[in-house]
Amino acid sequence: AFEIAPTTFSKLRQNTTAFSNITLNSFGLSDCNEEIDVFFDDTADYLTSVYRDVFGPEFEAFKRGAKERSFKTIKARVVRGDDYARENNIQTIDLLKIDVEGMEKSVLRGFNDMFQKKSIQLVQFEYNTTNIASKFLLRDAYQFFNDFGYLVGKLYPNYVEFRNYHYRHEDFCGLNMIAVHKENIELQKLLGNS
Repeated sequence: AFEIAPTTFSKLRQNTTAFSNITLNSFGLSDCNEEIDVFFDDTADYLTSVYRDVFGPEFEAFKRGAKERSFKTIKARVVRGDDYARENNIQTIDLLKIDVEGMEKSVLRGFNDMFQKKSIQLVQFEYNTTNIASKFLLRDAYQFFNDFGYLVGKLYPNYVEFRNYHYRHEDFCGLNMIAVHKENIELQKLLGNS
């Protein structure tokens, strides 16, 4: 598990003390190894992002009189996913769950080698209004995964609807998406609605 914000990392550590099989990392994933500026709100830890825009009132969906959130800037370390996997002798990833408030493109690109080797079985990633700020549209996610031979689908409570991309899907409605390699027919059947 990776958490870039110190306050949220403390909560993660506290909430996982009973689990000895979880490795906690107080840094994030990206497509390079460096320190980056991250915007963080102590009162809303779900709003940790490299995009300052997400703290503006226009991101407060359907709230009248929404005000700009207060935030602070922190320096945070990020590492390439492929490098982390190599250094920790991780050969395969069964589930890569990404909740990075706009950094999806960087995190995915950081695992290029593992995607190339088909070493990642399933990816869950968010798609919502933060993608407007990051300029990583659903179309871009489909293109990324298609290049590696993965199918993409929308996650529902009881199934995944694997579907081809259409511009009308570009609605930023806060959904989760799933990507599975085309050759993994068994996993597609388990997740699909048929």
